Amino acid sequence: MESRTQIESSVYAQGTPPRRILWIDIAKGIAMLLVFYGHLGGAGDNPWFPNLTSSIWVVYLFHMPLFFMLSGLTFNPNKDFRTFFISRFKRLVIPYFFFSIYALGKILLLIVAPSVVQGFHAGAMGTPLSEIGVILLGNTNGLWFFLALFWGELFLYGVNMLTKQSTHRHLTLALIALIAGVAWFAMSFLGTYKYAPFQLLHATEAIAFVGLGWLLSHKIKMFSKQATLYMLAGSTALFIIFDVVCRHTETHDVGGWILLASLPYLCAAVFGSLMTIAIAQLLPSWHWLTYIGRNTMIFYGLNGLSMAIARKVVFMVIPVSLVAAHIVLQIIIGLLVIAVACLVCTVATPILNRWCWWGIGTSRPHAKLLSAKHVAPDAADSSH
Repeated sequence: MESRTQIESSVYAQGTPPRRILWIDIAKGIAMLLVFYGHLGGAGDNPWFPNLTSSIWVVYLFHMPLFFMLSGLTFNPNKDFRTFFISRFKRLVIPYFFFSIYALGKILLLIVAPSVVQGFHAGAMGTPLSEIGVILLGNTNGLWFFLALFWGELFLYGVNMLTKQSTHRHLTLALIALIAGVAWFAMSFLGTYKYAPFQLLHATEAIAFVGLGWLLSHKIKMFSKQATLYMLAGSTALFIIFDVVCRHTETHDVGGWILLASLPYLCAAVFGSLMTIAIAQLLPSWHWLTYIGRNTMIFYGLNGLSMAIARKVVFMVIPVSLVAAHIVLQIIIGLLVIAVACLVCTVATPILNRWCWWGIGTSRPHAKLLSAKHVAPDAADSSH
C-alpha cells in the first residue's frame, strides 16, 4: 500500500508549491467553507435561513476545533523563542488588529447611520466608545481565533521545551489537551471565558486542539488510503453518536456536573475534525478549494465583511420572505451567498497580498519570490 509520504511526494512532483501538504490545504478550505456556512444566519436574529439553524448548530460542534487541529498538524515549536514569538506575533496578533478595521467601520456606521446597522441583523452593539474598547481588549467578534491561537501556541511551545527530554512526553501532551478541552467547553457553557481580555481563556480551546493535532500529526500524515478510509468510517459513526448525545444534553442546567457534561461536546469536536481531515485526504485537489485553503488567513479575516456584502447583494435581488418560506430555496440561496462571499475574498486576496502584506503577517511579495527560488522542490513540509 502506498504510504502517505509517497503520495505527497508525487503531489510535489506534479508542480504543487513546496513546503505544503496538499490535503491540509484542502482541509483548511473545507474548514473555511464551514465557517461561512456557520455565519449564514448572521450574529443576530437569523431572518434569512430559519430552517438551516439545526445544520448550522452541527457545524458549530467542530468547525473551529478543526481549524485548531489543522494548525496542530503543522505546528513547529523547534525554534528559538525569539524567532517563534516574532513569527507568531506577526502572523496572528497583527492580523487581528488589521482585520478589526472592519469592526471600526461598523462603529463609524453606528454613529452616522444606526438604522443601517440594524438592517444587517447583527448582534447588539454598545456605544462607539465601548466597541472600540472591545477591539483594543482583543474581543472583536469573529476574529477571536487569531489571539486564541497565539496564546495557545505560546503555551504549547513552553510544553515542548519542558517535556523535550521526558519519556512521558506524549502522555503529558494528551493529558494537557484533555484537561484544556474539558475546561474550554465548561467555560463556554458558563460564558466565563468572556471575563478575560485578549482571549486568554479562549486559548484553552487552542491548547486542546492544536495540542491534539500536534500529537497526532506524524501518524495522520503517514496514513495510507486504506487507513484514511477506516478513520473516515470510524470518526463519522462516532461523530453522529456524540452529535445525538449533545442534542440531548442540557449543559446549562447540570450544576456541578458541568465538566462531565462537556465530554460529549469534546468528543464531537474531535471526531468531527478527524472526519473532515479524512475527507480532505480523499478528495481530488480542486484548485478553487486549495486556493481557499492557502489563503485562509485572508478569507477568515474578511468572512464577516464578505458575508455581509453577499447577503446584501443577494437579498437585493431575491426577497427574504420568499427564501425564508421554503427550505429548498434556503439551501440554494445559502450556497449562493457563500459563493458570493468567497468571490469577494478571492478578489481581495491578491490585493492584500500585494499591498497589505504587513497587515496579514506575510513577507514582502518580492522577498517571497526570492525565497521560493532557493527552496528545493522536494523539501519536506514543516509549516503552513
